[in-house]
Amino acid sequence: MQTMKFRRFFAGVLLLLFTLAAGAQAPDTLRILSIGNSFSVDAVEQNLYEIAADAGAVYIIGNMYIGGCSLERHAYNAESGAAAYSYRKVGADGVRTVRDHTALPYALADEKWDVISFQQSSPLSGNPYSYEPWLTRLIACVKARVPSASRYLFHQTWAYAKDALNPNFPNYGCDQAVMYASIMEASRWAAESHALEIVPCGTAIQNYRATWYRDNATRDGYHLNLVGRYTAAATWYCVLSGKDVRGNAYRPEHLTEGQVKAAQAAAAAAAESPYEVTDFGMRTNDVNYEEALIPAYRLPEMLRCADGTKVQGKARWEEKRRAELYALFEREMFGRAPAAPPSLHTELLESATGVLGGLADRRQVRIHFAKNRYMDLLIYTPAGAEKPVPAFLGINFYGNHSITDDEGVLMTEQDALQRRYGVYPGLDRNKGESRAARGAQASRWPLELILSAGYGVVTFYRGDVDPDFDDGFRNGVHGVYYREGQHYPKPDEWGAIAAWAWGLSRALDYLEKDPSVDASRVAVLGHSRLGKTALWAGASDARFALVISNDSGCCGAALSRRGIGETVEIINRSFPHWFCANFKKYGGNEDKMPFDQHELLALVAPRPLYIASASADQWADPKGEFLAAVEASKVWQLYGYRGLKGVKMPEAGGAVSAGRIAYHLREGKHDITAFDWQHYIDFADNFLK
Repeated sequence: MQTMKFRRFFAGVLLLLFTLAAGAQAPDTLRILSIGNSFSVDAVEQNLYEIAADAGAVYIIGNMYIGGCSLERHAYNAESGAAAYSYRKVGADGVRTVRDHTALPYALADEKWDVISFQQSSPLSGNPYSYEPWLTRLIACVKARVPSASRYLFHQTWAYAKDALNPNFPNYGCDQAVMYASIMEASRWAAESHALEIVPCGTAIQNYRATWYRDNATRDGYHLNLVGRYTAAATWYCVLSGKDVRGNAYRPEHLTEGQVKAAQAAAAAAAESPYEVTDFGMRTNDVNYEEALIPAYRLPEMLRCADGTKVQGKARWEEKRRAELYALFEREMFGRAPAAPPSLHTELLESATGVLGGLADRRQVRIHFAKNRYMDLLIYTPAGAEKPVPAFLGINFYGNHSITDDEGVLMTEQDALQRRYGVYPGLDRNKGESRAARGAQASRWPLELILSAGYGVVTFYRGDVDPDFDDGFRNGVHGVYYREGQHYPKPDEWGAIAAWAWGLSRALDYLEKDPSVDASRVAVLGHSRLGKTALWAGASDARFALVISNDSGCCGAALSRRGIGETVEIINRSFPHWFCANFKKYGGNEDKMPFDQHELLALVAPRPLYIASASADQWADPKGEFLAAVEASKVWQLYGYRGLKGVKMPEAGGAVSAGRIAYHLREGKHDITAFDWQHYIDFADNFLK
C-alpha cells in the first residue's frame, strides 16, 4: 500500500514539474465522484488516475463505497444522511485516502465535482424494475447539493464469468450471455431515461472476453482481476476524456503488453458501441482442433542425459536423469518453492463421529503457516473402519463446504485471503459470507462412494494457499517468503500451481501425525488446473503413494508440442500467475522447451500414476494426454513394470492399464464424475490396500 501511494505521489509530482518546466500551465483538473459499491472500487480506484496522468490530465477521484450497495439503499442514504459509506479518494497528487463512516452529503460537499456517477448493484443490474423510483430520488438529492456538476454518468456493470459460483447468478440462468443482454437493456433504459452518459464497462469486459485471453477478467467470477480493473479504468478514461485510450503508455505492474493492448482495444470499442460486443480482430480463431493440422514435432529424449549418455537402467534414472528433468521443470515451468516453514503448527477446529448418515467420522484442522496465514483441512474417514485408513487428498475450487451438504463443515469464505489482507477493506470480515453454496460441487466429490470403498477424503480450498487470479502474488502464501524488499517472485520462483502443490505437501505433513489417516497410503488427486498441481506435487514429493491427473490438459498431462486445443501461448496469456516467469518465453515456441509433459509424468515413477481424459474436452487434448502416458511408461519399464507401448487409445468409456500406469477416456465434458472416481478407487485398491 505504501509503495502504491509513493508511486502515485511521484507520478503527480513529475507531471507538475514537467508542465512547469515546459512553460505550460498546469493541466486542468477533473473531479469525479462515483456513488457505487465494489464494482466501482474495481473500476475507478486503480489505474484511472495513472491513465489520465500519462495523457497529461489530473483526475481527483472520489468513491462512495458500500459493498453490494443497491440504488435503493443509496437513495435512502442520500435522503437520510446516513454515515454508512467508506469515502475513498485519490487526490491530485495520486495519494489515496479512506474516510470511514461518512455520509453522502459530506462527500458531495468535499469537492466541486465536475462529474458524478451512479450504478446499480450487480445482482440487480439486469433488472430494470429494480432501478425505480430509487434512481430518480438519488439523482434529485445529488443535483440539489452539487450545482457544480456538469456531467452525470451511469456506470454499467458487467456479467459474471461463465463458471461463477455466485448465489445471484441463477437470476440469469447462470448464463453469462443472458446476464450481459439483461444489463445492456437495463443500463440503456436508465441512461436514456435520465439523460445520463453511459460508462460501458460491461461491454468493455465482454469485449475483452472476446479476445484470445478469453473469460479471464475476474478474480472470483464477478469482481475484476488486475487486467479487468485496467479495462474498466480505460473505459472510464475514454468516456471522461472523449479520447481514444489506445496507445496510452501507462502499464500496471505485472500486466503484459499484450494484455494492455487487448484491454485498451476492448475499452475503446465499448466507448464507440456501448451496448454490443465488437469483434476487433483479436478473437481466438487461431485455436487448432484438427489432428491433420498438428505441426511435425520431435519429443525431447527422456532417457538421454544432458551429457549425451543413455539411461539404460533405473539406477541411472534415479542417480542422474530424473534430477536433471526435475530441475528443468522447476526452473523453467513451475518455479522453486520453499521448504515447510519452521513456524508451522496445527489446530483442531472440530471433530465428530457418525456423520453423513453414520457413514463417516469428521475432523477439521487448521494448519498455520505464519501469522494470519493458514489453510483449513477437511478430513472424512469411514466410520467404524480400522484406523489409520488410506485416503485421497485433493484441493477443492470453492471451499470445503462446497464439496458436501454436511452442515457440520465450517463455511469457507471464497474471498478469505483477499478479505483478510484488505483487498476488499469495506467488507465486514465477521459476516462469514460465502460465494459458493454448501454442496455446490458435491458431484465432484462422491463421498458415499469413496468412504464406502474404505478410503478417507482430505481436502482444502485453493484460496487458503494462493488465490487463483493474477494479483501480482500479493495475497497468497508467497508473501510469507519474500526477502526484505522483495515484492514479486524471481523468474525461477514459484507460481500459483507450485504454491498449491506446496500446500498439498503441507497437508501431508499434518497427515503424518493424524491417527486416522495412513500418510504412507495417500493418493494425491486433482482436476483441471488442480490436476496439473497434483502432477507437480507428485513429482516434487515422493511421499505421495499414488498420483491422479483428471483432465489436466495443457501443461499438465498433454504433450505441449502437439499444438492442439489450449497451447502454452494461450495458457500463459490467460493465466500468467500459474507458472514461473521463465515459462513465458515458451509461448508459441514449444519446440524450444527443454522438456515436454511425458517427462513430467515420468517423474512420478515408479509410483502408480493414473491419467484421465474426457471425450468432449478437446481443449485439454485427450489424445495428447494418452500419448504422454505412453511415452512416460518407458520409465516404469526401467523398473520392470509393463509399459503402454503398443496399446491403443481406448474409445470413450474405456480404460487401459499397464499395471502401475493407467488411462481412461470418459464420455462427456471437462469435469470429474463418479465414473472417474470409481476407476480411481479400483486402481488404488491394487496399491493402497
